Amino acid sequence: MGRLKIRLKGDKIIWIIVLCLAIISLLAVFSSSTFLANKAGVSKFFILREQLISVSIGFAALLICYMIPMRFYRFLAFPVFGITIVMLVLLFIIPDARNEAARGIRLFGRTIQVFEFAKVGLILYIAKALEYWENSLTTYKDFLLKILLPIAVVCMMVMVNSFSSALLFGVISILLLFFMNVNGKHLGITVGIGILVLALLFGTYLLFYKDKNYAEGEEPALVGKFFNRFETATNRIVNFVEAKKEVDKDAEATMTEAERLREQDSKRQAENAKIAIHEGGIFGKGPGKSTQRYSLSMAFSDFIYAFIVEEYGLVGGIFVILIYLIFLFRCITIANRCETIFPAALVLGLAFLIATQAFLHILVNVGLMPVTGHTLPLISHGGTAYMVLSGAFGILLSISKQLDKQDEIKHKELEEEAKQKEDEIMYSENYLL
Repeated sequence: MGRLKIRLKGDKIIWIIVLCLAIISLLAVFSSSTFLANKAGVSKFFILREQLISVSIGFAALLICYMIPMRFYRFLAFPVFGITIVMLVLLFIIPDARNEAARGIRLFGRTIQVFEFAKVGLILYIAKALEYWENSLTTYKDFLLKILLPIAVVCMMVMVNSFSSALLFGVISILLLFFMNVNGKHLGITVGIGILVLALLFGTYLLFYKDKNYAEGEEPALVGKFFNRFETATNRIVNFVEAKKEVDKDAEATMTEAERLREQDSKRQAENAKIAIHEGGIFGKGPGKSTQRYSLSMAFSDFIYAFIVEEYGLVGGIFVILIYLIFLFRCITIANRCETIFPAALVLGLAFLIATQAFLHILVNVGLMPVTGHTLPLISHGGTAYMVLSGAFGILLSISKQLDKQDEIKHKELEEEAKQKEDEIMYSENYLL
């Protein structure tokens, strides 16, 4: 039998990054899941099995997306965005609400995290729209209707349930438009309008909704739910800036019992995260020797970076940061190789999504930003998020693979052209002789 030869196509460094993140995820989730396992009444090996299934499903999603040619992503971009809008609408019809906010829908007995799909769906739309209307975005009106309005619709629908996620969507969109060389004047006007809209919304919240108390059992209307997210965001920012040890009494009076407990828990977790990082030192306590995992209830997801630093030290923390930085620079290299707008924008958009979310998570964990609830991509415990972001890696590798194939074709064409010229020269010399 001949020797079986397996060749990985696409950017090999990104393949290595995917493998590294999967290994880190399994190690960190298993070791950090003590609180979750005790709360659920299961063993840590049950949590490990869950995460192993998530990693396996994620790798399957990566391979599927890897095998799909780029032309299909171009063809499916607008339909996928339409499905994204439908899923966001379903959040208001069949929500799976947790902590008074719906980020997923319940279908066939399972929760589907809509926001994760919406992130990729929005990036696909922007990439396709920039290419499709490349020559018809000269006026701000065209730019507003064809690019900004769909982005704004998604952000507003997301903001009803998560203020920080809506901001993340907006920031990624602006970054992508900026690096795709969209008219600077258009972007400047957009940022100004965005700041003005946020100021008006916060003003409306402060004037009409800040001190609004609902009767026991009374559900706020959609507008009320929308402005509840401003209350949560405001409390988190105030607690972060003032670094209070206790919740402000005036703010506490306007909170529901669930919100009060959630704010207390987020502050406690932020403090425990700082302790975990401090105790980690340079080389960490070692795998399985964390003490904060018994009190840091979200060590397996929202605060997994702090946990990694506690067990693996500053060295481990820097290693994780380097992984995401290398990933970002590799994606920029891939985007620069693209000859058309769609693949370049898609690569940059997915790179900004993964890297921005990663660094938001890290900044929260080290105490440089208010608590946002964003997980660490392809490391934190999760199902839908792991699958969707793995699929995003698959898209990147698919584009990289196609670029390599194009380079090979060009190289062969150049070799054939050189050989043809060489043959012509030899023929001419023989003819003259």
